[in-house]
Amino acid sequence: MHTSARRFLTVCTAAALIGLAACGRPPHPAARNARLTPGEYHATLLLPGGELPFGFTVVTEDGRAGAYVRNGAESIHVTEIDDEPGHFVLRFPGYANRIEASRDATGYSGVAVMVRRGGREVRLPFRAVAGQNYRFFQTPTPSPANVAGRWAVTFTDKNGVGSPAIAELAQDGARVVGTVLDPTGDHRFLEGEVAGKELRLSRFDGGSAFLYHATLEADGTLDGTFWSGSWSEDRLTAHRDEGASLTDPAVAAAAQATEAPFAFSFPDLDGHPVAFTDERFRDKVVIVSIGGSWCPNCHDEAAFLAPLYERLHASGLEIVYLEFEYFGDFAAAVAANRRFVEEFKIDWPVLIAGISDKDAASRMLPRLGHVYAFPTTVVLDRKGTLRDVHSGFEGPATGKHYDEFREKFTALIDRLLAEQN
Repeated sequence: MHTSARRFLTVCTAAALIGLAACGRPPHPAARNARLTPGEYHATLLLPGGELPFGFTVVTEDGRAGAYVRNGAESIHVTEIDDEPGHFVLRFPGYANRIEASRDATGYSGVAVMVRRGGREVRLPFRAVAGQNYRFFQTPTPSPANVAGRWAVTFTDKNGVGSPAIAELAQDGARVVGTVLDPTGDHRFLEGEVAGKELRLSRFDGGSAFLYHATLEADGTLDGTFWSGSWSEDRLTAHRDEGASLTDPAVAAAAQATEAPFAFSFPDLDGHPVAFTDERFRDKVVIVSIGGSWCPNCHDEAAFLAPLYERLHASGLEIVYLEFEYFGDFAAAVAANRRFVEEFKIDWPVLIAGISDKDAASRMLPRLGHVYAFPTTVVLDRKGTLRDVHSGFEGPATGKHYDEFREKFTALIDRLLAEQN
């Protein structure tokens, strides 16, 4: 080969190697140390069943980073973000849960920290990439299977114990939104897609991490798996049933426990004892909500009760929260509830009743027979007589069911306030 040609190839090869090396090198330290960039992000948590996707948008508000976390029709406004160079901590409103992440070569990686019973922190691997806003599949299936409608669902746990539920799904092309209702409440806002005959749904809103994989079988049924974080895995089976319904077990349990009086006495967030016999509750219509700051359905209920209390408190309505928390430590339980109170501007007594355990709650409140769900909502009239009990809370994600509950429950409270002793 001619000397000049050899020299030319050597130069070109060296340039190519330099270019490849540049492409393979991690970003410049300045890029790694950049703060959160406003825009759309495709985020995932890693569960035993695979990636749980969700979307969030970073915005600048009053010179600081804020975010909106998206699941279906819901957009959760997050204002508490510690945005340091190359690292951020995002704390979800009303919860003790958070995301901790650092910038890497393609976006951000880290963990979603979910507080569980006993104050144990579970860390779910987290990834986020800027500039993308799809859910499960970047390219939608052109002719996906149709899963829209009302489904009678059975969840079966690892011990073979089944529990009923109802899924209500709406579909537009490959995109699917909806929720699942069960005797303990609802699964809130779900979003996903159908690829061929494979249905994928997810939700991460800071309170819980839900992932669903199901296949539409030849006989028209759904068969798959439901994961709640890394701590729960159930088999999912379903068939279409427009007449599917659920029974609230709390009603029958309370009806069988009429001999036990309704009573409670627990400390408030300042450590002062509060009892049902206190003057504050005498001759009042009282709503008692048994729940916890960790409970997503309890957050939905708080958002519903706050304006009701504001409107009817002067007419004789009282509300009290009996909180069964993940924390055995009183100070930690108080701290979690102060975040909860601040988020929903709660202006009624919030009492620390104990650890999140339905059997323990049942023993402490024998008039209910058994506590099946958090929240369980109890309504007592001006004489202290139990007039209504309801397991779980059907929130805004349930659409018409939420509207029907809101109308029926508000009418009940108005009617009880009108009664005289």
